[in-house]
Amino acid sequence: MLNRKKKIQIKDLVAIGVYTALYFIMVAISALLVVFIIPGYSYVFIPVVSALLSGTIFMLLVAKVPRFGAITIMGSVMGIFFFIMGRFPGALFICIVIALVADGVAYLFQYKNKLGILLSYLVFSFSTIGPVVPMFIFPNVYVKQLEEIGHDASYIEGAFSNISQTTFILLIGGIIVAAIIGGVFGQKMMNKHFEKAGIV
Repeated sequence: MLNRKKKIQIKDLVAIGVYTALYFIMVAISALLVVFIIPGYSYVFIPVVSALLSGTIFMLLVAKVPRFGAITIMGSVMGIFFFIMGRFPGALFICIVIALVADGVAYLFQYKNKLGILLSYLVFSFSTIGPVVPMFIFPNVYVKQLEEIGHDASYIEGAFSNISQTTFILLIGGIIVAAIIGGVFGQKMMNKHFEKAGIV
């Protein structure tokens, strides 16, 4: 029976937990980089930097747990974190749905085909846009959230100073480009180092 048809086991959950923790660290690093490199855009471009840095983690997850549900769990945990942190409530839903679609794509390619896994990662990279979606689609909701957590008018004005339709296009295009680069890099790292070292 193919691995993709097997249910996730306890040992798989441990591996998923490890890679989810590493993914979380990459997202946190991405947030710090965005703050220092392009502070005027706040965390709008965190998904782009995250897509660039997290490819190797995603490829390791798929290699170690080539079963339906692994990708969904990792994305869902990130969504739960966004929810706990008081981000846009829909962020949890967005994370789960996009991670589920990414899992489905990988499943269709039996978690083996490199192009298929790269496509899955491209889809998955959009799972982190949940917290920033309100800035473009529901700005009033986002402003209310900022007010509720204690931010003043000057902070809110600064947060929206660089937000426009162009910013949204750059965000979407940036995620696509970054995911392709990050995913290809992750696959090369797998071939060059991890497989030789017996990690996968």
